[in-house]
Amino acid sequence: MTLAQQQLAFAAELRADDALPGEASPGMQIYRNAYRARLLSALEVSYERTRAWVGEEAFAAAACHYVISQPPRDWTLDSYGANFPAVLACLFTGDDEVAELAWLEWYLQQAFAAPDRAELNGAVLAQAGLDDADWEQLRLTMASGFAAREVRRDCTGLWQALRSGVSAGFVLEPADPGMLIVWRQGLTPHFRVLSAGEFAALDCLVRNKPFGAAATIAGEAGAAQLGQWFAQWLNEGLFSGFSLPRAPLARPPGAGC
Repeated sequence: MTLAQQQLAFAAELRADDALPGEASPGMQIYRNAYRARLLSALEVSYERTRAWVGEEAFAAAACHYVISQPPRDWTLDSYGANFPAVLACLFTGDDEVAELAWLEWYLQQAFAAPDRAELNGAVLAQAGLDDADWEQLRLTMASGFAAREVRRDCTGLWQALRSGVSAGFVLEPADPGMLIVWRQGLTPHFRVLSAGEFAALDCLVRNKPFGAAATIAGEAGAAQLGQWFAQWLNEGLFSGFSLPRAPLARPPGAGC
């Protein structure tokens, strides 16, 4: 057996389910327990509020399932747990808030650790001297750590209650479907739930479509609404730069390369 074959066999036994036939050696049991404990610890750190909501026993069972079925694939544990919300969605069917809360926890952490980007504001756009044709073709770059998903429960209210330590009295009410977005402004991660109409306009810009496409979605009757949304997006720091077909990416003065 070659060294590579031995390494693969060792890794397979390390990740093997205890319920499978075959008894591991005492040494392998030590390795296996340490391996799983380290991964479980990483999940507990990443999903502290989800753990508090579902309870220790339910979280441990879900985390053990994840550890066995989802071995690490990167060199760092920082990325381990990325698929945990999807697994929770399968394990906690009927309790949508569990996967939604876990997704929010994960992406807030990802936003905090995301690479720095400049912040685009209204003053920079005003200085650019854009005409109507420019606005039609304007493309925007999203803020650092931007992510989005649909939610059906008040997972943001639940997150706040868990953060404040008052979740015992929190009543989880059904909510109208909306789009939860996460991003970082300065050094602080933020989140907000958008209506379907607001997100449809924003999503055009997320997918690198020109500003004119968002205006088309809003329509003539929604032009004023789009203007209000865009002003709010700028104030919230949702964009890091803009570009035009004839110009390079524009960045705020002093932002560096």
